[in-house]
Amino acid sequence: MRYLLIDRIRRLEVNRHITAVKCVALSEDIYTDHFVGFPVMPGAMLIESLAQAGTALLEVSSNLSKKALLVMVDQAKFRTFVQPGDQLVITMDILSSDDSVVRMEGNIRVDGQLVMDARLTFALKEPAQFYPPKTRFLMETIYDIWLKGAEVVGKTGQENPK
Repeated sequence: MRYLLIDRIRRLEVNRHITAVKCVALSEDIYTDHFVGFPVMPGAMLIESLAQAGTALLEVSSNLSKKALLVMVDQAKFRTFVQPGDQLVITMDILSSDDSVVRMEGNIRVDGQLVMDARLTFALKEPAQFYPPKTRFLMETIYDIWLKGAEVVGKTGQENPK
C-alpha cells in the first residue's frame, strides 16, 4: 500500500465501529500537483481513508482471518476542502453484514465539521491470496502501529486484544 491514510486508531468496537485519525501534512506527495498554490486532499484519497478504516475494522475484528476488499462506493458527498494542517477524524459503522459482504457508513470531520461522508461495500475473502506470509507480517505491523493506545471493545479472537 503506497499511501497510509490513517495515523492512529482511537477506538475499535469489534464488528461495529471504528474511529481513526489522520494528520494531513504538506510534505505528502499527493500535494505536488493538487493544486499548486492551493493544496487540497483529493476526494479519492478521502474515500481511501474511509476504506482503510473500514478494512482495519473488518480485518482486526476477524483477527486477520478475513481480507476486506472495497467493491462499491455509494452516496459519497464532499462538503468542503481538506488541506494540509487538518486533522481528519474518520468514523465507520457497520450497517449490515454476512459471511461475504459488509455494508458500512462513514464520515470524515475536521474540527467537528463534516467534510465528507459515504457508504462503502466490502467483499470478505480468504486473506492468504492477498497477504502471502512475507506481506502478512507488514500488514500486522501496520495494524499494531495503528492500534497502539487504541481502545478496543469486544473480542477479536486474540487472548490479549491490542
